[in-house]
Amino acid sequence: MDAVRILVIDDDQAHREGMVLLLEDEGYQVDEADGAEAAMELINQHQYNLIITDYKMQNIDGMELLKMINDHDPLLKVIMVTGYSSIEHAVEAIHLGALDYIPKPVDPVKLKKVVSRAISVPSMGHEPSAEVGRVPAKYIHFDEIIGKSRVIKNVVKKISQIANIDVPVLVFGESGTGKELVARAIHNASNRAEATFVAVNTGAISKELIISELFGHEKGAFTGAVLSKKGKFEEADNGTLFLDEISTMSEQVQIALLRVLENQQIERVGSNRTIPVNVRVVAATNENLETLISDGKFREDLFYRLNVYYIELPPLRERKEDILLIADYFIERFNAEFGKNIKSIDDDAAVLLENYLWLGNVRELRNIILRAMVSAKDTIKKKDLPDTLIKG
Repeated sequence: MDAVRILVIDDDQAHREGMVLLLEDEGYQVDEADGAEAAMELINQHQYNLIITDYKMQNIDGMELLKMINDHDPLLKVIMVTGYSSIEHAVEAIHLGALDYIPKPVDPVKLKKVVSRAISVPSMGHEPSAEVGRVPAKYIHFDEIIGKSRVIKNVVKKISQIANIDVPVLVFGESGTGKELVARAIHNASNRAEATFVAVNTGAISKELIISELFGHEKGAFTGAVLSKKGKFEEADNGTLFLDEISTMSEQVQIALLRVLENQQIERVGSNRTIPVNVRVVAATNENLETLISDGKFREDLFYRLNVYYIELPPLRERKEDILLIADYFIERFNAEFGKNIKSIDDDAAVLLENYLWLGNVRELRNIILRAMVSAKDTIKKKDLPDTLIKG
C-alpha cells in the first residue's frame, strides 16, 4: 500500500515544521510549502491525499488558495487551520471548500484525529463492473450519487465536507433529483452513521396527523389514539431525521420544529412532559423558501435555523454527461435484482436518453430504464424506449 502523502502549507515556519514533524511521526509522507504559490507548484507536480493549509497567510490567503485548489481538483481533500473554534467559523471554513478544520493553537491529538478522519473519508472514485462497457474507468459513486460532471462532483464534495460538522443542512432541488440520497449520504459519512436514519415526506402526511407523526402522542390524546406512540424525532434519536417538502408545513408545525431545533426537546401530543432528543435534521424543498418568506408562508427564523449549510442539487438536464452513467448504474442494479443480463445501451437509444429533457429527473430515468429492461434482450434499443422519448 502506498504511503499517504500530505502537503502542509503555512507561512509561519515554526508552526509549519511542528505539524510536519507530528505527521511524519504518524508515518505519513509530508511535504511543506510556505505559501500558495509554492503549494500550487507542488500540487501540480505530485498527487496528494490531503492538504493542510493555514487560513491566514500573507499575499494569497487560505481562502484564495482553496479556490485555486478547487479549480485544479475539486475532489482534493483540504483541512483548514483557523484561529477560530466556534461552529460558525467551522461552517465558514467548510463553505470555502475545506473538508474539515483545526482550531489554533493546534492540539497534537486533535491534529492526528482530524487527519486520520479525513484520510478515512470514502474514496469518491468508483471502478465499475466491466459488464457495462459505456462507463469510463473512473467516475463519482458516493452512496448512490453518480456522475462525472463538475456540478455533481461539487455536491459530493459538499457532502463530505459537512458530514461531521453536526449542524442542520438544507437541500434544494427539483422533484426526483435525489434529495433523500444526499441526506442518506450525509448520515452515512457522519459520526451518526451507526444510529438510525429516518425519512419523512411532510407533504404526504395530512395536516391533522403531521404533529403526531413527528412528535408522537400519548394514549387517549385524540380519537383513535388507543396506544402511546413515539414520533419520528424519538425514532431518530442520536441519528438523522430527513424532512422532505418542508415548504408544505403549516405555521403550527413550523413553530414546533423551530422549538425542537432550538432546545433539542419534544413534547408528545397529549403530554406536557419534555423528552430530550439528539437529532440532526436534514431538510429538503423544491420551492424557493425566501419567496415563501416574502409571501408570509414560511417562517424566517426557521429558515435561518435550517439553512446553516446549503446544498443545491442540479436537475438532470443540466448534467447531461451523467445521464448514461446513471442509466448504466441502474442496468447493473436491475440485472442483479431481477436476474436480467442486459449488457449495454445502443447508440441510437443513448442519443435519445442524452437529449431528453428529464423533467422528472433521476427518478424518471430510473423508471424508464426499468421499463426498457422488461422488453430488451441483451441491449437496450430505441424500440425499448417509450414514445415520449422518441418524440422528444
